[in-house]
Amino acid sequence: MVKLFDGTFLAGTLLVALAVAIALLAAAGRELPWVGVGRGALIAVAIVGMAGCAIGGIGQAPSLGWTHPVTIIGILLGIVALAVIGAGLFGWSTVLQPVSALVPGSTPAGLDETLRVALIALAGVIVIKWVVAVGLATSTSLS
Repeated sequence: MVKLFDGTFLAGTLLVALAVAIALLAAAGRELPWVGVGRGALIAVAIVGMAGCAIGGIGQAPSLGWTHPVTIIGILLGIVALAVIGAGLFGWSTVLQPVSALVPGSTPAGLDETLRVALIALAGVIVIKWVVAVGLATSTSLS
């Protein structure tokens, strides 16, 4: 079981912070080394976010049980994340239309609006999954 301040949880937290930073910088139009802006950044956020989930998240499912509410929430959020990634990569703006009104700011030159919304939406899903993990780690630390 993951505890709030163990190495596994901290490594997952660092990966979450890195994924969110990449997403926000790319959504602001900043060209990132090795990643660029747009699709490359979305793929990088997906890979880093999935790595953070694998380290601190999905690895807990067998010990909790696949029908545990936290596991189910994590699975549903993972499905949403995959839909956001697919929408961003394939330009499915209608999939992201419900959240596009919630995304602040304007699209910088050189970045597709669908990719910008996908980057910010994916960062949001990653943060929500991390908050769920913090809640689980806190509850297991207290028991």
